[in-house]
Amino acid sequence: MDLKGILEYQKLDGELFKIERQLKSNENKVMANKMHESMKDAQNRSYKLEEKAGALLGEIEKVKKQFKTQQDKMDEFMSKDLEKMSKEELDKLSVLKDKLAQNLAILERNLTSLAENVNATLADFNKTIKTFNTCKEQYAKSKAAYDNDVKSVEDKKNEIENDLKKLAKSLDGKLFEAYQKRRKENIFPVVVPIINNSCGGCHIELPYANISKLEDDGILTCEHCHRIIYKM
Repeated sequence: MDLKGILEYQKLDGELFKIERQLKSNENKVMANKMHESMKDAQNRSYKLEEKAGALLGEIEKVKKQFKTQQDKMDEFMSKDLEKMSKEELDKLSVLKDKLAQNLAILERNLTSLAENVNATLADFNKTIKTFNTCKEQYAKSKAAYDNDVKSVEDKKNEIENDLKKLAKSLDGKLFEAYQKRRKENIFPVVVPIINNSCGGCHIELPYANISKLEDDGILTCEHCHRIIYKM
């Protein structure tokens, strides 16, 4: 099998692979992705904090109603004419008064605790929004820088891709299909020589039967890394 064409194609494709790898690991892209994830985390946290604040405010309203109910009872108690009451009635009112005072104290503590919780939640919310805005700003800068990096290699990338299309027309269809399949799986180089009875890609030693098959067919698929092996 004539491998000259596919090896020439791979050599040129190697330049494209290098560009793609550089763009994939580009520090501006990495930073943009990091900031984007941080933005999503901050946004999700802000939603949860909003829900928490809403629940706390609802609880405060509930406690306020309970407080008013107890306060009304206390006001009603204080409006009574104590001089007209018997000792038994006064004793009952005294117990009721103590109970109402206790309830009011508990509700007051609950209100204070809820208010503190609301303030802490709002402070956390404001901090989260600030984090979101900071990440958003950094994301925009990193994204713009990455776009410029992509643009700087765009002409070279297009030139290589056009040359590859031209070369592909002269290649063996079945071999090129096998090459493209592995290339899409991010395997590179795809076509490698056998070196000291081992795959030139993963360096795993080939079984004797596979070496014999390589002698007969001219190419062989590595069972380990799936590269296409050829004999030089």
